[in-house]
Amino acid sequence: MAASVLTLVVTLVAAGGVWLAFGARLKLSEDGQVNDLLNLGAYYFIGLPVVFVVIFAIVG
Repeated sequence: MAASVLTLVVTLVAAGGVWLAFGARLKLSEDGQVNDLLNLGAYYFIGLPVVFVVIFAIVG
């Protein structure tokens, strides 16, 4: 359970860092604020499997 929560939190922090570093590269919406949130969500779901494997490799 703790590894799952850690995975979600680390993924959120990593997605935020990627979003701050690269910005809204993906054009998912015409509205600027909505596009930023959608890009953050896209970075989150792209990074989730990677962080999942890393966390469970470290914990396991």
